[in-house]
This record gives sequence, structure tokens and C-alpha cells, in this order.
Amino acid sequence: MPTAHASPRLDAFQRFTVVTLVATLALTALGGAVRATDSGLACPDWPRCYGLWIPPADLNIWLEHSHRLLAGLVGLMIAGLLVWALLRHRRREVLGPVLAAAVLVNVQAALGALVVLRLLQAGLVTAHLGMAMVIIACLIMVITGYRRPALPRADRAPRDLAFARASALIAGLCLVQILVGGHVTGINAGLVYTDFPLMGGALFPEITDQREAYHVAHRLLAYLLTGGIVYLAWQAVRLRAQRRVAGQWSDAQRWLVTLPLWAAALVVIQIALGVANLWTQTSFVTVIPHLAVASWLWTVLVFLTFLAYRHAPVLAARSEPVDPEEVTA
Repeated sequence: MPTAHASPRLDAFQRFTVVTLVATLALTALGGAVRATDSGLACPDWPRCYGLWIPPADLNIWLEHSHRLLAGLVGLMIAGLLVWALLRHRRREVLGPVLAAAVLVNVQAALGALVVLRLLQAGLVTAHLGMAMVIIACLIMVITGYRRPALPRADRAPRDLAFARASALIAGLCLVQILVGGHVTGINAGLVYTDFPLMGGALFPEITDQREAYHVAHRLLAYLLTGGIVYLAWQAVRLRAQRRVAGQWSDAQRWLVTLPLWAAALVVIQIALGVANLWTQTSFVTVIPHLAVASWLWTVLVFLTFLAYRHAPVLAARSEPVDPEEVTA
């Protein structure tokens, strides 16, 4: 028998959502492989490839075609989640994000077609990447919010949301960094500066064009994001100690510490891969894992944000009026 503080096991619906999330992350990594090997136009038409569902046996062609096939599978999986939610799980915490994911995956397919038809226009490629991150967030919302109890309004109490808001801020910064990094690749700005940690021998080099601007922004955002994640990890450990003293800590909250530590490890790996990109002249060997780890980091931070809001502790009673922004939705 599980204890009162044990984390509930995932049911079949949640497990299928987790599988869909993993498939979406794999699709993101495969998309990175397509870009890193310049295979984005290996299939010049859409949705077929050279007018065929089974195109010629060529590595670049099949990288692009496999990306399309996996995208179709992810679309079907999300459609299956939507039907399942409509039949069995009509709660707002479930149906809302599943419906959003179902709509967005169709928008994503349209963007994928435009990316090919518009010959890899950088803005469209960046939007395509950003849409994938939003779909990932929708799936995580289903997983983390699925078992949240629907409390009557009278039973809701003001909560301490400082850590949750900090997590949301750092997750948002991570998303911006992913979009900027995607655009850096799209405009071929990855090797504008090849030294590290400085850029052309300076921390703030003179910027003369768009490519330099995006490269510098990507580097500076990386430093800012690293500092933010280190702060989150420190705050998580501190928060655990405080809640244990107050008797508000349970085994279900352990992820509030584990996830920031994972994020800290991933950001170190990501920085190493970024430096390796410079050393290898943006070889696919380092570019592909660089994008994959970025999507993992985003996933970890989004999980942390939703769980931090879910497990935010109730504020101690006080005499002054409560700020309405401190009350969870």
C-alpha cells in the first residue's frame, strides 16, 4: 500500500501522454539532424517526396522523409489523446492542454510545409521550432495537472508562489534562448565569432549586422540562463530545508529539488556542446545533440514550473489584505 506522501502512479492515459512527449522530443532531435545535415530541401515537394510516399534510397532524403513520417505519427498520437480526453477525461486540466496540442500540431504541419515551400526561410524555421516547444509544454501540462484536485473556491488559500514564479521566468528565458539559437542556425550565424568565452576578443563586441547581433544575443542569453538555473538549484535546496522545518515537505515534492539539479547538469552539457560547435565548425556531430539537449532543458524547466505551482505552500495567516495575485488560479 502506498503511503500518504507517495507520488501517485501514472495511469494509462498519462503513460500514453508520456510516450507522446518522448516521441515529440525525438521528433525535435530528428529535425535538428535534418538542419545540421542540410537535408531540409532533400524532398522538394510536400507531403510526398519527389511525388512518392517511398522516396529513393538516399541518406539526406530519408532524414527529411523520416522527419515527416515521425511528425505524422506524433500528430496521430495527439489526436488519439484528444479522443481519449473527450471520452473519459473532460476536466479542464486535461482537455484544455490536449485540445491546444491538437490544434497546434496541425499549425505545426502547415509551418513544416511552408518551411519547404519557402526554401527554409529563417523566420519560418524558427517559428517551426518554437511551435514544437509549445506543444511539448502542452503535453507536460497534461501530465502534471492530471491529478490535481478540483478544490471549491472557498477552500482555496493564498500560496507562496515566489519559487514557482522564478521557475516560470527561467523557463521563459530558456524558450527565448532556444528561439534565438534556432534563428542563429537559420541565418548561418553560428561561426560569426569562434573564440570563447569572449567574442572577437571582447565580451560586448561592436555589432555591425544582423548575424553578429543574433550570435551575441545567443551567447549573452546563455550566460544569463546559466546564472538563472544555478539560482533555481540553490533556491530549491533552500526551499526544501525551510519546508522540512515547517513540516510542509513530502516525498511528492522531491522533484522540486531533483529537476533544478538536472537542469544545472544539462546547462553544463549544453555549454560544452556550444563550445564544441565552434571547435568542429558546427559539425552535425555536435549540432544535433546541442538542439536535443536544449529541448530536454526546456522540458525539465517546464515540468519544474508546473510542479512548483502545484506544490506551492499555503501562506501563514496574516491580518493585512491578501494580494489577489498570490491566489492560484
